[in-house]
Parts: sequence; C-alpha cells; structure tokens
Amino acid sequence: MGTDNLFHKRKARLAESLRRKQAKREPYDIVLIVCEGIKTEPNYFRGLRESLRLNNANIIIADKSGGLDPLSLVEFAIGEYRKDPIYDSVYCVLDKDKHTTYANAIDKSYAISLKKGSKFYVIPSIPCFEVWLLLHYVFTTKSFCAAGNDSNGDLVVSELRKYIKDYEKGNKDIFKSVSDKINDAILNAKCLEKFHENSGKDNPSTKVHELVEYLIRLKN
Repeated sequence: MGTDNLFHKRKARLAESLRRKQAKREPYDIVLIVCEGIKTEPNYFRGLRESLRLNNANIIIADKSGGLDPLSLVEFAIGEYRKDPIYDSVYCVLDKDKHTTYANAIDKSYAISLKKGSKFYVIPSIPCFEVWLLLHYVFTTKSFCAAGNDSNGDLVVSELRKYIKDYEKGNKDIFKSVSDKINDAILNAKCLEKFHENSGKDNPSTKVHELVEYLIRLKN
C-alpha cells in the first residue's frame, strides 16, 4: 500500500511538472536547434533567440561539446529528439569542411522518420558557419580550399577577421557583433544560393538564412 501511494505521488508530481512546463510555452512551434558546442553557432542562435524575444521553452538549443563529425551530429540530433519527441521542427546546424561523413549525414537526414507533422532539417555551411558570418559584411563567391590536410574553414576565419579583427570560435557575443547586418546576410546568402544554381559548385554556401528566417517568422 505504501509503495502504491509513493508511486501515485511521484506520478502526480511529474504530471504537475509537465503542466508547468507546457504553461510556460508560447502558442507557436517548439523547435530543437542542434549545434556543435565548442563553436560559435550556439552562441549566435542564443543571441538571435534573445533578440527576437522568443521563448526559451519553445526554442531549445542543444549543443554537443565538440568533436562531432557531420554524421555523428545528425545522430546526436536524432537522439535528442527521441528523448522528448515534442518538437515540431529539428534543425541540425553543421559544417562540411573536409569531413568525410558529410554526404552520409545528408543521406541520413533524408531517411529520418519523426512523428507525424514533425520535420528534420540539416542546415549546412560550406566549408563552415563562418561563411554565414562573413555574409553579414560582404557578398563573395570566392572558394575556400586549403591545401593538404589543412582546414578549409581556417581560410574563412582569416577572411572574416578582416571585418571582425578579434574573432575567435566560441565568441559569446558574436550575435551582437553582427546583429545590425542580419538582413544583409540573408540577402547575400540567397544571392549566393542563386549563383550556385549555375556554378556547379557549393563552396562557399550556407543554408543558415533558412533557419534565421524561420525564427523571424515565428516571432512575427
């Protein structure tokens, strides 16, 4: 009898906790954004979320503390969704650079089956997220291709430092640094996407503007 009472009390507390969490949410989509934690991406999206005044209970940013290739990051995102499949949309923000699992990550994202109505999106940047930051300042179609085993992304970072001189990966205030240029970045990303329709290439490119515009629409 005592065990039954304890079980029912725990069940009631869990139900009440769930009700409180749900009450704090706004009546728009619940979104999971998955990024690699040691990099700039999660800081950028936290800044954007704050700027748009989107509810933290609706827009969840999960970061993995480094070391994940694209395929592992997609698998991490799937795992986060399955822990609590309440999300209307899952966005996996990743870099291509010279990762050998990039194509497999894209293929796996197409094969993912979520609950009815939920969507899974991969948001790639080629070679890296810093392309998106660079587009806040300038439109460029210049390819970033490093020799040997060197990172293509390092070339983008060097270019970005012409505009953000003290830029380092993991910059906590990165969104504040570029927030007044976000419309320029969206326009430049779309122009770059259009350019690559006929170029036969994808370096540089980014889909981050799709996620940014989605978040803006949620607020509006």
